[in-house]
Amino acid sequence: MYGFWECGMVELKYNILALNKQMTWFIFSILSVFALAVAELTQQHLLNSKNPFSARASAVFTFLFQSILTIPFIFIFDLSDQFFSIFNIAIFPKILLVSFLGSLVMILYLKSFKVKNISISTIFVSLSAVVSTFFGIIFFSESVNYLKFIGIGLVLSAIIAVNYKNILLEKNHFCGLVAGIIFGILYVLDKSIVSNIHPLIYIFWSFLMIAVWGFIMGRNKIINSIRGKDFSAYKPIMISAIGYFLYNFFTFTAYTFGGEVGRIDAINNSQIFLIILFEFFVLKQTKGTTRKLLSAGLAIAGIFILGFTR
Repeated sequence: MYGFWECGMVELKYNILALNKQMTWFIFSILSVFALAVAELTQQHLLNSKNPFSARASAVFTFLFQSILTIPFIFIFDLSDQFFSIFNIAIFPKILLVSFLGSLVMILYLKSFKVKNISISTIFVSLSAVVSTFFGIIFFSESVNYLKFIGIGLVLSAIIAVNYKNILLEKNHFCGLVAGIIFGILYVLDKSIVSNIHPLIYIFWSFLMIAVWGFIMGRNKIINSIRGKDFSAYKPIMISAIGYFLYNFFTFTAYTFGGEVGRIDAINNSQIFLIILFEFFVLKQTKGTTRKLLSAGLAIAGIFILGFTR
């Protein structure tokens, strides 16, 4: 009888710890969605301003500022002894690959929105969740159950529903599809790397390298874009970089607490609905309200399924 009771208590303790771990990654994932929404709204304002940076210059400086933002936190959290921990045979090749793919996907992503109907590009890019889910199962032995797939399906269906308009495929739309595939691969690599080094160390090195690669690939356009800009022109980029920095830090931290890459990718894709709600309640944009709010409800249902099931 005592052995039965002891086994029961051990199992209960294990379940509580598992639940706490699950709730921790989910909380960080939700925080990352809010941070991403703020960053996206700021980036939209930046690109629509009267004297904007080019999209490529904006992206390069956003990555660079995120890298710089990590420096004080590395010292605050006493991580200076880990600063060069990326330089080993198991991690450094992955970071080189991430930085190259990151700079490449930045170009494809921006190119995919040079179309008449950006909604199709948004749908294609969101398919990263399918790619990351597939590779997450293969490389990390992540869960395979119908509730997980339903949750991801609901989020993706909501994105399709809110963006679906007259289908007229253009060549640049397929850049969005390729970008979605690469994003999915990058998220898997992210999780693999932050399982071995601290997220802040990873953000510093990988984003610095992405900024360097991005500058090399488009240096003439970037130099022309920044010519004549004063310091105040960089302030929106800095604000946007803070949002993206928090988004990436929260996402990578969610991975370290056992968050599955496919679930987190799907949840992060739902940031579009926070922007929609902001536009509706704050900016009073009411066009297509019913479809947008129903889609948002569908996405929220998917998020709760992903967060509260194993």
